[in-house]
Amino acid sequence: MKLHAVIRESVDLKKGDIPQSIIVEFVGDKQKQHFEIFCHQFDPYYHKIRKWDTWELNIRWDSEIFIDPKTQVKSYFTHLICTEAVPVFQM
Repeated sequence: MKLHAVIRESVDLKKGDIPQSIIVEFVGDKQKQHFEIFCHQFDPYYHKIRKWDTWELNIRWDSEIFIDPKTQVKSYFTHLICTEAVPVFQM
């Protein structure tokens, strides 16, 4: 799914093997929510993804189910993962 997003927080240099993430607000979102998007396949710092820039992100969804070993209660997590990013040039 390709979505346009405005970068809302600065991207830091990658540290160790932890996947980088970016905080974005999707263009047209009336609630102006911020989302964390993981970048496993590339480093957003070296792509020069900067705060306030608009990018077209190719997003896929990843679901994780966690079962508490003590209570057997399930918790569901949805992760947004960016596989490709292209800057949007506004005129």
